[in-house]
Amino acid sequence: MINLENLSDKTALEIFNEAKQKIEIMNPSWTYKSESDPGITLIELFSWLKFNQHNRLNNVSTRLKIKLLKLLGIKLKKRCGSRTLVHINNSKSNLNIPKNTKWIADSIIFENENSQFISKSDILSVRFVNPEFEEKKNYYDLNGVEKIYTFGTKNLKNEENREFIINLSNEFPKNKEISLYFKIYSDYKRNKVGQNFFEPFASVKWQCWGILDDKEDWYDMEFQDYTYQFLFSGNVILKSKVQMLSIGGIYSIRCKLMSSDYDFMPQISNIKINVFEVTQIDTKCESIFIKKSDIEVKDDILNFNLNTHLGLYGNHIVYYKSGDSWINIEKFQFFPDIKNGFCSFEIENFDVSQFGSDDEIFMVVSYSKDIKDKMIIGSGTGFSGLIFDMDFKDFSKYENFRVMVGEKHKKNINFKIWNRVDDFFKSKKFDNHFVYEENLKVLAFGDNHHGAIPQIGKDNIRFCSLAFTKGENSNLKENMINDVETKNKILKNSNIVQISPATGGTDDEKFEDAERRVSEIFKDEKKAVILEDYSKIIKKTPGLILKDVSISSSDDRMKNKIFIAVRIPDLNFVPESYKKNIVNWFENFRLINTEVEILSPVIIKLDIKIRVILKSGYNVDSSVIKKELKKFVDNLNEKMGQRLVYGDILKRVENLEFVHYLENLDITPTGYDFDSNSNYDNIDVPINALYELGKIDLVSLMNTDF
Repeated sequence: MINLENLSDKTALEIFNEAKQKIEIMNPSWTYKSESDPGITLIELFSWLKFNQHNRLNNVSTRLKIKLLKLLGIKLKKRCGSRTLVHINNSKSNLNIPKNTKWIADSIIFENENSQFISKSDILSVRFVNPEFEEKKNYYDLNGVEKIYTFGTKNLKNEENREFIINLSNEFPKNKEISLYFKIYSDYKRNKVGQNFFEPFASVKWQCWGILDDKEDWYDMEFQDYTYQFLFSGNVILKSKVQMLSIGGIYSIRCKLMSSDYDFMPQISNIKINVFEVTQIDTKCESIFIKKSDIEVKDDILNFNLNTHLGLYGNHIVYYKSGDSWINIEKFQFFPDIKNGFCSFEIENFDVSQFGSDDEIFMVVSYSKDIKDKMIIGSGTGFSGLIFDMDFKDFSKYENFRVMVGEKHKKNINFKIWNRVDDFFKSKKFDNHFVYEENLKVLAFGDNHHGAIPQIGKDNIRFCSLAFTKGENSNLKENMINDVETKNKILKNSNIVQISPATGGTDDEKFEDAERRVSEIFKDEKKAVILEDYSKIIKKTPGLILKDVSISSSDDRMKNKIFIAVRIPDLNFVPESYKKNIVNWFENFRLINTEVEILSPVIIKLDIKIRVILKSGYNVDSSVIKKELKKFVDNLNEKMGQRLVYGDILKRVENLEFVHYLENLDITPTGYDFDSNSNYDNIDVPINALYELGKIDLVSLMNTDF
């Protein structure tokens, strides 16, 4: 006899009781249901088997759950460092800052992902020119608090001249990319643009005063605008294609507005030169691949440059390409150029004629001196499941963790790069994969069934890429970065300011958090089917500021037309740029047989005649009642297209403390073609309607009844 009572989980007992209750339905003649009955014994057995079946099906390993999440398109997020902006000023000369230069906040390291050019120029003044005002502005008045309209308070019309001119102490060198940071003020939060398609609200032209073919004039500059024409705070990267000239010792650049359809005219509160983004990461080892097109050949000497921090200050191992492998080069020379921020490499008597211009010929593995003794991980034994203990003090950056494994081939050792994977679940026999388990601090290789086995060799397993990140602990307040790791005295003596908080640092995502994201998949609108989907999607349109969205569909089912009413804070119209962005954005979600029409708000004026009888002893100014009517209309306008119910406004006034009763209330709407003009009907308005108080005829009388 199976004792279901002894089971720790009562689910089995519940299954048995449910089956026992069904006996009367399935076979009413079965009346003997004691434990000694053989049928009851069988039901107990089947209940126990069913319970164990459920229990085992529910015991899914975490690793398998992760695979199931991947089927839904969800991968566990990897640890990443925070991002922030750094400003370099008071530089005594122009500087080339290598990629991955280390910026220090106490013991936390940040790096710039790209090489940066630092200009020694300072901003002397900024002058704003437009038909509304021409104002000379001392640059030091733009302190991040005070703000000024960049192109005036109204959009560009006809042939108006709207621009601002930045006067500089020194020229921007020709063909050098220089960053200008603009702090933009906004009363409202704007949707982020990101990688989504975005129709600009304006077009601008950046120019510098220079000389070309002996002609002095304003010449166009190349630029990359990460402010989206001054909608967001961010950088504009400028490059001059001509030699800049000074006027009275002052160099000038200008931004000229060519066309505009802004919702709100942009306002600048600060401008800075030499601002760039840095990411929290500490690179200890990197692999740089050199193509044939990167190499200069002179007198049988190959020359190429590395413009990274480790390339300039680290140790180096150079390999050349042979088939799909890399072979160590013993003889090479390198010459660090600290002043110009790069390291030059020279290799003699190497034939590159068999390579194409885009072929990778050399790989330079550069590493910091503090991990010199750790570059060699160990030796291949030829056995499966090879494991190495690796207790890093910090957490490794997943994408920047790779090793190379060597194999003896004639006189050389041919190295191949192996890649880190989460596990060997999908790895095949000959896949060069390895797993680094953060929690166990071990590096493991495959078993020649799932993942290849490293070949036998002496010290033939080495790092070729390694970096660390603090993850969530890298989120810092501003002004924490105040030093840089460099031998360049000019950079070392420059003023380094972290101008924004470091944000976005995250740890490896826990499985429980990834599970919660499953529900987000089903909440995320992939296609607009019901009207609620339309509203949610439109509110996410990149770059826009939307206060309210109302949706309705056409009564003609053959046309399937959707009307989208859009409202912008403090504006009663929708710019054409908004309409273009909404249509372009919505194209990703629109059903094939539908079309949309964007509607601007329409104003319904309410002319009100009201006769109020006041309670005895009250002497109330009429403005108090008018304010109450204004509040009522403002509440209606919280959402477009709300129905005005006559009884609601009647109760609103009658419920005032000093009102005895309403003797008369007439409401006449104007500004829309209404079906009924009756003063006592509720007012039905279109989805894009907003109310506005018109003429108020108010008569208030004292109550004379005793």
